[in-house]
Amino acid sequence: MNAVAERHIMQVMDWSKYSLEEWLYQFGAWQYSSSGTCGKSINPIAVAMDQAVVKRKKFKLGVKKQRQVIADYMVSDLDTPKPRRSKFECNITDDEARAVQHLILDMQGKSEILDEWLDAVIDRYFYGNSWSEIAVDKTVNDARQDVKCGLAALHVRHPFIPFSS
Repeated sequence: MNAVAERHIMQVMDWSKYSLEEWLYQFGAWQYSSSGTCGKSINPIAVAMDQAVVKRKKFKLGVKKQRQVIADYMVSDLDTPKPRRSKFECNITDDEARAVQHLILDMQGKSEILDEWLDAVIDRYFYGNSWSEIAVDKTVNDARQDVKCGLAALHVRHPFIPFSS
């Protein structure tokens, strides 16, 4: 889909249908609503997002030269994110899901700290991870703050989406 069509989807959507957090949870439910054998998603957008998460984590680990040996070991351990059973039933269309995905994609790559916040949002809402699972190398409180900051950044960038704090 080209950029003009994607912008059009963003503009014609009824963003008042859900709050920002509900849209993110809905995308998480949609992402794994089509699964093949062994519960793996066959949704091409979900597969591409999983691969992007793994690549981004591998890149972050391989940046420091002095820790290359440790990074190589850890990189070999990284798998695609494991989705959790969502308590949410998927109630969005493919076009709505693409628009929600675009909310995140529009902001990724702008800064390292923003990417950390968005990673926390993705882990929490798309993959349904618990706070302790998100807080791999930080405290649970830091993980909660990262998610709050990510949600705030999304709301500032997209003020037309209702936000319930």
